[in-house]
Amino acid sequence: MPSMKPDAEVSIGLATVVMAYAAYQMAVPSVADIRTLEKNNADVQAAERTAAWVSAGLVSLVALITKSPTVFTLGGTAVIAASWMNRHADQVDTVSKRAASFVPAPAMGADGPVGDDVVASQSAPVMPMYGVAV
Repeated sequence: MPSMKPDAEVSIGLATVVMAYAAYQMAVPSVADIRTLEKNNADVQAAERTAAWVSAGLVSLVALITKSPTVFTLGGTAVIAASWMNRHADQVDTVSKRAASFVPAPAMGADGPVGDDVVASQSAPVMPMYGVAV
């Protein structure tokens, strides 16, 4: 089986990257817009999954037609990078401007922690307060 020239493989691979990028541009809001929304937005997640499937299908189709691992590698890398950027932006908290961690924060009420975290916070060391006792 004759293989393609390396410059043709790279050119087709870069065209596949552009196709994957275009699928994300048409299906998903911009990353800046996603960061301004509340995290775990169901609409953003559904749109990202759709874009991921469409772009992965396009990359697979072109890679199968060309029978080139270079095309598959370049296109697949673009799909993974675009997917990661959108999913990361969806996890950014609008208040702290940071992505959510895997460790959940304790529930906080108006008077401090609530639930099981009350006992832990009451046993925490407290800074001494100096004043006059009456």
